[in-house]
Amino acid sequence: MDELRMIKLIRKNGDRAAADELIGRYYDEIYRFVKRQIGNADTAFDLTQEIFISCLRTISHYDPKRNASFKTWLYKIATNKTVDYFRSRAYHETAKTLPINETEPIAEPDFVRKFENSDFTEKVCAFIGGLPYDTQKIFQLHIFGEYTFAAIAATIGQPESSVKSKYYRLINLLRKEFADYG
Repeated sequence: MDELRMIKLIRKNGDRAAADELIGRYYDEIYRFVKRQIGNADTAFDLTQEIFISCLRTISHYDPKRNASFKTWLYKIATNKTVDYFRSRAYHETAKTLPINETEPIAEPDFVRKFENSDFTEKVCAFIGGLPYDTQKIFQLHIFGEYTFAAIAATIGQPESSVKSKYYRLINLLRKEFADYG
């Protein structure tokens, strides 16, 4: 069954089978997206449940003409819930700004590889939790959702050049903040 048909059945009469099928298509992907950020399987499981509950509660707001795709809409919910999770954590730091001359693109694979360490990931995500919301979304979608800059720009409604600038500014900030991290 295609997504739009499932969505219509869920909206019309709360069709449980359609909801189960729709959730089943994306559950593992969203769980991995959340777990990469959270680092804790149990917390990621709980947050993934919240994401799908929110999705089903608000599915009447999904508009295929306005939203790029159901998957994109679902990732927006997942990103928002993950941002909320980190905002609720006690160890927020004050956002810092970088001079504009420090925003050139940089090679990032060595830095991104550090995310294989869940302790590092948790510290970075906690730090990012104190930054502006759009910066958090850009980071999460690129690093954990593996979105391209063009896809992120479409998802958050900003020019691709702004998305890249914010991302590279953030990467420079993170490199400085976590320079001593092994």
